[in-house]
This record gives sequence, structure tokens and C-alpha cells, in this order.
Amino acid sequence: MQPQPGHRLFILILGCLLLLTGCTAQVPAGSWEVDAEVKRSFEAGTLLPDHSYYYLGPLAAPDAVIAINNRFTLRTRAWTRVDISADLVNGWLNWYRTENFGWACPYYGGVILTPDGQRAGSWYSADTINTIRIPEPGVIEVYQPHTLSGKRCGEANDDSP
Repeated sequence: MQPQPGHRLFILILGCLLLLTGCTAQVPAGSWEVDAEVKRSFEAGTLLPDHSYYYLGPLAAPDAVIAINNRFTLRTRAWTRVDISADLVNGWLNWYRTENFGWACPYYGGVILTPDGQRAGSWYSADTINTIRIPEPGVIEVYQPHTLSGKRCGEANDDSP
């Protein structure tokens, strides 16, 4: 029994897809994990030595903050670097406590890990899902955090409580 012409085409297309998929270089992925101790530390105003700080959104009231260990260079189009100080963090915390009181989007803290489990930094955000990539040694990419639906907390259909 000979294969039908449609089967040959299907096998040819499937073979090409497998070949192309197998040849693409995979960028190692890290992780963005919730950690209650990081949240407590950030909310206590603790600044991490040997870390560079970045934020998303307005400087006076950022949507998210990350601290990246200086062993890494952050490659980004989204995050803005900030000269961190205790006064700045206290201002952010004051805003979070007063302006967000009773808001449906609580803030969380967590760690940013490399593919091999090394701690590359920490984060503070209402959004708990993110993509972390290490495209080359010493370089980290941290994307914008989001909810399960892909929206930011507070956007329509963001799947927040």
C-alpha cells in the first residue's frame, strides 16, 4: 500500500518543522518566584548592597521594582534604572500603604533566579508572573510582570481576586 499524496505532504511539512525547531537555539530561562521573606524585607525598607534598582511605571509610584545583583547586566526596554535611597523606598512604601489601601491588587515580593538556581535579584510587584532569560553569561532579561491572563493587575479581566 502506497502513501497518499496528502500524507507525503504532511510528512514533509512535519519533517521541516521538526528540523527547524531542533535547530533553533534555546535561550536559557530563569524564574520569577514569590518569596514572603523578600516582601517583608522590601516593606521594611531594606536596601540590598551590590544591587542595581529598576522600576516600571511612574517614579513616584512604580508598578514594579526589581533589584538586580551587580554580577549581572540587565538588558531591557521596559525597566528604568534608579539611584536608590532609603527616602525613595520609604516614599514608595508610603504610597503603597495609603493609595492602595483596600485595592484588589496586593503587592508581593520574590526572587529572580538564573536557570541553575542562582539568585540574580529580587522583585516587588502586584503581578506575580514573569519571563526571565539569560541570553549570554552575565546578562539577564527581565520582562514586564503580568497576571495569569497576561494582563497587568488592575486591567480589565486581569484574573485578580
